[in-house]
Amino acid sequence: MNLTDPGIGFVPHLVDADPQDGYWIQAADVDGDGRLDLVTSGLTTGRVSWYRNPGEPHGPWRKHPIIELDKPVALDCGDIAGEGRADIVICHDYGNCMFGCGEHDGKISWLRNPGDGSTPWEKREIGELVATHRLALGHFTGTTGAQLMALPVVGPAGGSAGVDQPVRVTLYDRPANVLAGTPWPCTTLNNTDFRIVHGVVVERFAGTPYPDRDSLLLACEEGIQWFGPGPDGAWRRIPLHPGAPLQKPPAGMTRGFRGSGNLAVGRLGDHQFGYIAAIEPFHGNTLAVYTRRATDTGPGGGAWQRTVLAVFGDPETPGHAVGHHVVAADFDGDGNDEFLVALRGPAPWQGVLYYKIDVRDGAVAQCTSATVSTHSAARIAVADFSGDGRLDFAATGYFTEGYYKAKDPRIMLFRNEFGKPLFPPTPRAVNG
Repeated sequence: MNLTDPGIGFVPHLVDADPQDGYWIQAADVDGDGRLDLVTSGLTTGRVSWYRNPGEPHGPWRKHPIIELDKPVALDCGDIAGEGRADIVICHDYGNCMFGCGEHDGKISWLRNPGDGSTPWEKREIGELVATHRLALGHFTGTTGAQLMALPVVGPAGGSAGVDQPVRVTLYDRPANVLAGTPWPCTTLNNTDFRIVHGVVVERFAGTPYPDRDSLLLACEEGIQWFGPGPDGAWRRIPLHPGAPLQKPPAGMTRGFRGSGNLAVGRLGDHQFGYIAAIEPFHGNTLAVYTRRATDTGPGGGAWQRTVLAVFGDPETPGHAVGHHVVAADFDGDGNDEFLVALRGPAPWQGVLYYKIDVRDGAVAQCTSATVSTHSAARIAVADFSGDGRLDFAATGYFTEGYYKAKDPRIMLFRNEFGKPLFPPTPRAVNG
């Protein structure tokens, strides 16, 4: 494999030099002006905020507070109230950490977008689910209304006992009178098969029994798994690959991890499932790519081959290793997806790495890479923030009590000045 600089160009722009927190970042048009803004949150201060896109390259991104919650983890944006605005669903009251959350820790709420920058956002209850760690809005069962998929990181016992328990994958249905504030009706889709779920991609995958419905690709202790409705409508899983073998316990821990930790699906030409990029295992230090011969039979068709591209350092600090998030998108505009890897730190295993791979006959034939940021990165948001037809990205530093606190966390935007403009540009499913 050839590891060289692919000659890319992302221009950095500072969004917030001192957010005092850092975990989640997402793109959404919060104020409805047609430009994509940024929504952020973190577990240290509990502040949820949004930053207004100035609409010109060097303008300041104004910060607007939304709410303060106890340890918010994941969020997603969509029109919940039916008012045409980007509301927020968010999980919070998480507990101390995945090893310290209790059986009553884990709440899910939604925040009503007031439509301006000054009126307070309204918070309403969705439900309670122990250790909820990932959320995604979508249409999963063919209903017309929005639905919410919630995935805990550990099982219902919480804490150390819950780490080895299967999680409760839960689907929430938006009630007709969503403004009443009553809990949403929910269904447990699976509580037997998935442990330590840390990554999820939600998309309408071709070749599945219901390609017009959203389904899931999960990164968990069992590796990479597809989860969605089968031909009879009943939810089923298809294992794609077991992922990384059991690793030694990270510094400060007695338990090791296996499987997969976070993932992204990369398109190659007309093939939606061109490859899967993954950080492994949970909070792991191994970057792997999964490939197979081109097929349109869906995620479960063909044999997936695992190729390790890089093994990052294993720092002697508590809180697991350095890899945390992966996203895939067509940054250069050639019709094939590249991918970005977020490394939390400390240096030198810190920043954002850019990878472009060439897949031939189902295997990685060539790989080029470059470091596009040296700042701590917990997560990445991909969108055309500039409005020029090219996909940019933004990243937030990792600053989470009990895991890892970067020395200089900040929120950064990186403008794409090398790709071929595509109108409209199509970001991939990057909820990860």
